[in-house]
Amino acid sequence: MFTEITKERGSKNKIIKLGTTNRLTKMTDEKGELLPIFKEIKTNFFVDLKKYYAGMIDGDGRIIFNKKRLVCALELTENAAFPVIELSNIFDLTISRRVRTGKNNKTKPTLMINMYGFKAKWFLINIYPYLLEKKEKCKTILISAGCPEHFFEDPFMEYRKFSYEYLAGYTDAEGCIGMYKYKTYSFHYSLSSTNFKQLSFILENLKKNGFKVKINLQKREKDNCKPFYQLTVIGGHKDRAKLYNKLLPFIKIKHKIEGMKNTIKYNEISNMIDRRKNEME
Repeated sequence: MFTEITKERGSKNKIIKLGTTNRLTKMTDEKGELLPIFKEIKTNFFVDLKKYYAGMIDGDGRIIFNKKRLVCALELTENAAFPVIELSNIFDLTISRRVRTGKNNKTKPTLMINMYGFKAKWFLINIYPYLLEKKEKCKTILISAGCPEHFFEDPFMEYRKFSYEYLAGYTDAEGCIGMYKYKTYSFHYSLSSTNFKQLSFILENLKKNGFKVKINLQKREKDNCKPFYQLTVIGGHKDRAKLYNKLLPFIKIKHKIEGMKNTIKYNEISNMIDRRKNEME
């Protein structure tokens, strides 16, 4: 059994999986070749995963450079933590389970990973070309962590790229997917962010791909909370199903997969009913 530890006031953390390469002091050996762990990462961290985790980190990730220490962290609720587990397996990371304490605390337990030093640097370099919201912050931190500035002069590194893999990661982080029944079925897909520029970029690219989209400003119930923007796909089940067919190959969180599949199934049944009605006329 791993020892339960308290890392901060108000929570209890327990290590449930221990990484075996946590204290790396270099990335290459004496011959200049990548260490075995980085070769494994290079083999298993495919381009579609890089794009997905760029979206996930833009939404839910934390990137910190403090006192010459580079940290990249991801924390998700336990029932939606597959991305945490997958990254842990690829990068050989320690996973901790966090339970918030306190009489009135209703927060669900979470799983979290922290990448440090060379692993964090390797991860960020790989997802940097596909980042949107945290791109400039990541660039500044990587330069502070020792990456040469000319590394970022390549247009491939700087150009802001839209992809459905990225959108899947951002949807798993910041998306809301719904299929509700009140007399008739209604459908919902939205993304939330305090960054209007981020959502505007996604909106323009979805419009280019034939989707009807809008952005609204949403005010929170608590006066001291910052308002946020919400991007919503307009239309019925056909519009959502079209988008979900693009996203579903890359979505990783179970309840969002199920929500998309239910909408796609409803759309297929609706199309079948419409075809039969047309045949009978």
